[in-house]
Amino acid sequence: MENFQLVLLLLGVIAIIAVLVHGFWSIRKQQPKGYKQSPMADISRERRDADGFDNDGIGEVRVIKTEPTDDTSKLDTEPSKEQESVEEVFELSPSPAAKINKARVEPSLSTESAILATEAPVQESLFGTEEPRVEPSNTSHSVQTAAAQEVTADAAPAPVKAEEVEELADPVDVLVLHVVAHEGEELNGAELLPCLLTLNFKFGEMNIFHRHEDNAGTGKVLFSMANMVKPGVFDPDNMEQFSTQGVVLFMTLPCHGDALMNFATMLNSAHQIADDLGGVVLDGGRDEWLESTKQNYIQRIRAQVNS
Repeated sequence: MENFQLVLLLLGVIAIIAVLVHGFWSIRKQQPKGYKQSPMADISRERRDADGFDNDGIGEVRVIKTEPTDDTSKLDTEPSKEQESVEEVFELSPSPAAKINKARVEPSLSTESAILATEAPVQESLFGTEEPRVEPSNTSHSVQTAAAQEVTADAAPAPVKAEEVEELADPVDVLVLHVVAHEGEELNGAELLPCLLTLNFKFGEMNIFHRHEDNAGTGKVLFSMANMVKPGVFDPDNMEQFSTQGVVLFMTLPCHGDALMNFATMLNSAHQIADDLGGVVLDGGRDEWLESTKQNYIQRIRAQVNS
């Protein structure tokens, strides 16, 4: 029984080998002759006839090197025959524009004929009158003149107002207000500086603060504010470490502008500083500010204005 199975196995292997050999032989027989011969050799090497053509009738690729000659350099400069023929056609039937251009180029024409050829015909207006022609030179000259006038006007100094050169007479009176801290307390510089900026004071001459005509800090000085403690100056860079017993606001008579209005602004500023820093407003003698004191200051202002 075992021998019979071994024989059947050998027969099966032989049959399979025979089928494979027959299949390969059939596939090779069906392929064209070109594929039967070493495919890699056909790819790397082509068979060509005596004339240099392959089986498909395609010849070898040839690279031809050309060297620049004198004739190629003349291609850009010398016109071709086709261009010359085109120019000849246009010369046979020149257009009006061509005549004008030709008249401008040809030096053989006389000056009078060239001018007549280059001038464009002037079209008559609907009403039979010719509009005046503006010469370019005159136009540019007028524009330059106008520009020069504008520059001269900008460069000319502005007239000085009489109010700016007006100088005040020597002071005849000084109105003084004090803003002092309560007993045992001091005015803090860190709180004083933002309050002064809100009231449009500006640090300036003599190292003190001034109130000017303009809220931006320009114009004439209306009144000023100094430190009540000697030497009476401020240091804006060290206001956070600064403290004082009080400040003094003062204005001179005569003054710039309306004296009563300036005094009202100074009095309001003193009250605002006292409210923000917790101080008290006093008069010039450091006495309590009363309504009677205010009326006394107003009478002094009126007496100076009426004098």
